[in-house]
Amino acid sequence: MELMYFISGVLVTGTIYAVVLLRKNQSHYHDALARLQSYQNISSIRLSDIKEEINDIGMLVRDVESKMEKDQYASVSELNKKIDEIGELATKTNFKLGEANKVFNKNITDISSEMQQLKNNVKALGQDPNFLQRYS
Repeated sequence: MELMYFISGVLVTGTIYAVVLLRKNQSHYHDALARLQSYQNISSIRLSDIKEEINDIGMLVRDVESKMEKDQYASVSELNKKIDEIGELATKTNFKLGEANKVFNKNITDISSEMQQLKNNVKALGQDPNFLQRYS
């Protein structure tokens, strides 16, 4: 009789441990998904900001073109200044895109490795012969 109590105690303990471990892994998975969504939201906000800047630059270029068509030689120095501004804006935008891309790629890599680690942990639990023999 004591042997049955011992076996049932071991089974209950093992089951509780497995449930706790699975819940912990599931909460880590949900946290990783929430962080991924947050990073995607931030990236989309930055993308919309950059699109706005590109539209502003496009309007500036169209203004410059229209002024050049009206008077090709009158304000060459002013046009050169505006072209320099456009170049600076393009450089800043390119830098911001590069930084945002680096952050996004790092976050995706981190999340992918965390998800792979979770998969490996669950797979290892499934392949453990002692774990399977306890519940069969």
